[in-house]
Amino acid sequence: MSTIQHFEQLEAWQQARHLANEIYAISSSERFAKDFVLRDQIRRAVVSVVSNIAEGFERGGNREFLQFLSLAKGSIGEVRAQLYVALDQGYVERPAFDHLQELANAVGGKLGGLIAYLKTSGFRGSKYRTGEPGTRNSKPGTPQGGFSLPTAIFLVLVLWLLGAFIVSITGTQQIGFALDVQGARAYQAARAGVEWAAYHALDPNNTVVPPTDLPSCPTSPTTLSALAGTLAPFTVTVTCGETDATEGNRNIRTYLIVSTAVSGAPGTPTYVERQLQALLSKCKDPTAPGPRFACG
Repeated sequence: MSTIQHFEQLEAWQQARHLANEIYAISSSERFAKDFVLRDQIRRAVVSVVSNIAEGFERGGNREFLQFLSLAKGSIGEVRAQLYVALDQGYVERPAFDHLQELANAVGGKLGGLIAYLKTSGFRGSKYRTGEPGTRNSKPGTPQGGFSLPTAIFLVLVLWLLGAFIVSITGTQQIGFALDVQGARAYQAARAGVEWAAYHALDPNNTVVPPTDLPSCPTSPTTLSALAGTLAPFTVTVTCGETDATEGNRNIRTYLIVSTAVSGAPGTPTYVERQLQALLSKCKDPTAPGPRFACG
């Protein structure tokens, strides 16, 4: 780690970048690209891997880097799970699926090894580096007399002030780190709101009847306040608007989904807010053979 100066030198980041290119390429195929939700979700997940590795490294501290590497490793699991969905839906062939799973497993292995190294190496991060050893040694011939009483009192006062300053800085860093973690969780909570609204708006099981009708947005605004686990402190507000258009025999409805996740009270140090937007569309062709929701 001490010889790596830039995140681009990390093998984990290099392999994650390669995986991202592969995911973007295969999700651009005709059948995969039409599944807007899965396509966008797997792309966001693989971008999260690349971004979290880079951001964690640039933080310059062991604890922050470990936290972001953990987020990246979680996103790798998300990519692998979504590849199974793509395989089951016939969006990718088995050879391509096996290849992408192999790449994802390699990135996950690199991340796991890097996490284990940081936990045991004692490496604290570049921002904790100090001057070269030996710079505090006295030069030959420097007098080594004792301190006078006024000097001793002055040094005690300086040390006391320095200690108070260090405590203040440490407290600020801890608060900043906690807010970084809450920010990542707020993003996940906002994304959960987008996915909830997308599921209702796109009606993937085609429950809307008659078959020529298009689904409508869920009630807007809707507040999701029953999130579980680490997302429980967040309140997510989701709004959805729709616009209709016609192209030939095809009826097209476009949905604009806005999801805002909030934790804490506005104006307080622990207040966190993240907002995500998604633009989705669904199409039905009344003249086409079933399923009429599939427009070519």
